[in-house]
Amino acid sequence: MLDLLFFLVVFAPAPLLAIVVLAVRLRTSRGGVRTLAARARAAWRAGLGRPVWPALIAVAAGTAVLTAGLERGYLATVPHGVHWDFDPVLLTIVLGLLAAVGCAALAGLGAAAVSRARGFGAGTVAGLLALVAVAAGTAAAHLPLRAGYLAEPERFPVVPNLADGDLLAPFEFFLAALIWALPWPVLGAALGARTGAAGGRQGVRDVWQLVLDLATADLTGNRSAWGAALRAELAAIDPPPERRAFALGGAWAVLRSGRPPGAWVRAAGVAVVVAGGSFAASRWSLAHDRGGVLGFWTAVPSVLLFAVALAAARRTRSFGAGLRAGGLAGLAALLAVLAVGIPEAAVWAHQHAGYLSTGDAVPPTWQAAVLDVLRPEFVVGMIVFWITGGAGGAALGAAAGRLRGGADDGPVTTASG
Repeated sequence: MLDLLFFLVVFAPAPLLAIVVLAVRLRTSRGGVRTLAARARAAWRAGLGRPVWPALIAVAAGTAVLTAGLERGYLATVPHGVHWDFDPVLLTIVLGLLAAVGCAALAGLGAAAVSRARGFGAGTVAGLLALVAVAAGTAAAHLPLRAGYLAEPERFPVVPNLADGDLLAPFEFFLAALIWALPWPVLGAALGARTGAAGGRQGVRDVWQLVLDLATADLTGNRSAWGAALRAELAAIDPPPERRAFALGGAWAVLRSGRPPGAWVRAAGVAVVVAGGSFAASRWSLAHDRGGVLGFWTAVPSVLLFAVALAAARRTRSFGAGLRAGGLAGLAALLAVLAVGIPEAAVWAHQHAGYLSTGDAVPPTWQAAVLDVLRPEFVVGMIVFWITGGAGGAALGAAAGRLRGGADDGPVTTASG
């Protein structure tokens, strides 16, 4: 049951919300199939118009160069994994998942920028094509190396715990993970269309305007007027260094002051649940000779952060507020994992039960058992899933709050582009 819930909160929210957004857009598009086709063609042309297509070429080329460099570094590093306290292959896989999350965020940001100037359809096209450009650049650098590996495997490092053909699997995991990123350009385009709805569509002057626009896009109540004042003041500033400093300062002020009511209480509750659950899972696994608590650390905090972000975003009708509440709770969860995991790892080592994380082998020393809790591939992997759960909860909560409040600024009701 927990595995199913973990799957639902990590992988389902963003696709579900993107489908709802597209369904409502299609429902409100009148004129039948012919009009829909014409709008799709217009969105395609607008989404590819300058400066979008040169930027897509730059993204593909930059991704290819970056992938080639990372693959060379990976092949130079992976043979030394047996001498280190972490698995470089597994670390590369989880870093690839984190990179896919970053690509989703950047594609959503690009979609918001285009959508604000040209409408929802154009923004969606631009964001999706940005992910295609990333995939194309990665494949252009990876596939020749993959072909060389299959043709002459003796030229490549040998890693004992990998089967034939698995050496380059981390880069293929990244390509597969980009599928998860596909809904986020749709959501970014919806947010960008909403921010420009009040005054009509507007071009994005520079990246600093976009940063401040999106940081203040979903402020509510009196803070909405404050956000409008920040945007107006930025518009009056011309020197680029001053625009950059003001935009970053304003965005940081929004993030710092935008913590929703009760965020500290929710974070404390998450810490207590994660700490108590980790201790109980550790002792239960120890008593029943089960395989560690890494699964608990991955799944349970993801579900809790989803719930915290959803509740905060639904109450404030703000995606950003949900993210901030989820981020604070995530920090509390990480501290709880470490506070319980470090002493429990020593207990497992003392009783020769294996490593706390997976239950494998027997640590040679208690220091090795403690360091296992801090292994970067485990910590980064947990954080990736926590971020995904929190972001999905914030997106669903913001959408539900706007629908409940009957707001006209929801992502599915404005700037039909």
